[in-house]
Amino acid sequence: MLAQNKFLVLVFWGLLTLTSCAQTTKKQENMSAEYRDKIKNIYKEVKTYNYNPTYQFKYDKFNCPMELYVNDVLVFYLGSGGKSTGEQNIDIPQYILKSGKQSIRIKIYPLLDKNKNFENFVSKDAQLTLRIVHGEYYKMKFEDFKEVFRMKLPKVTVDVPYIELKGEFEALVPYELAGWSNGVDLSKEDPKKLEEEVLGRLREIMSLYETKNIEGLAKEHFKYLTEYYKSMYYSKKEDSKWEEEIHEALDESTKTELLEGRMKIMGEGKIVTVLIENGVFRNKSVIRTKVYKAYDFYPQYFYRPAPGARLEVIR
Repeated sequence: MLAQNKFLVLVFWGLLTLTSCAQTTKKQENMSAEYRDKIKNIYKEVKTYNYNPTYQFKYDKFNCPMELYVNDVLVFYLGSGGKSTGEQNIDIPQYILKSGKQSIRIKIYPLLDKNKNFENFVSKDAQLTLRIVHGEYYKMKFEDFKEVFRMKLPKVTVDVPYIELKGEFEALVPYELAGWSNGVDLSKEDPKKLEEEVLGRLREIMSLYETKNIEGLAKEHFKYLTEYYKSMYYSKKEDSKWEEEIHEALDESTKTELLEGRMKIMGEGKIVTVLIENGVFRNKSVIRTKVYKAYDFYPQYFYRPAPGARLEVIR
């Protein structure tokens, strides 16, 4: 799952940094030079410092399907049982908007049955150790990253439908991102109207993936891309490695579709999306593209920058 997530990130960035290739479609060729340059020059807004820390979530688990939230934003869902192959890690800097206290929440679920539905209770064998660490890529070994948070799941002795663990850690980052911090509190809006609006935006974005509209996707994701670059200290030299990924993903796609899902409000009310609710693809994006014999999912987390404004992609 982690490898797949990394692949999707590369694919997504390849989509937005692509400039030329013998296999480009008409839509790709029609991307304006102005917007192509705008995307390719995001790196100029990225600053580097004496210390460029990346914060990571590290976990080692057994029979422990779980969701991870950082600052009330869903970072990932791991539905598989069994034991992780050693300690696994997820980068989380894009969910850290500025220095200070950051919240973390883990929700642990029962194992999936043969029909890919949750069993009634969390496994009595469930085990989980998690840590938050930070360090600088290319200058430090992973084992030298500094630990700032550690938590261990107590032994499960009673029947419970889920377990929720909460905590805080202190982050010190050299950047500051606006993110969704100044967004409208969507939890106060009419939920039915909000869900209709979110689904409408998802249909628009799905169409862009389906038609391989590079410029349209670039416009939709520009704010997110800029903040992601800043949080990961990405520079121009790292652009090229994504260029071939998009052709493998979208050019070979057979179908892009919008699946059914359930609206989810996060980020203390300021982020909204629609995710698949149950089954093996739980918490995946409802935008799905078939690639060869597998599927890729394209998550879109929206916020409303001002009252009455259109929902915009922020993560």
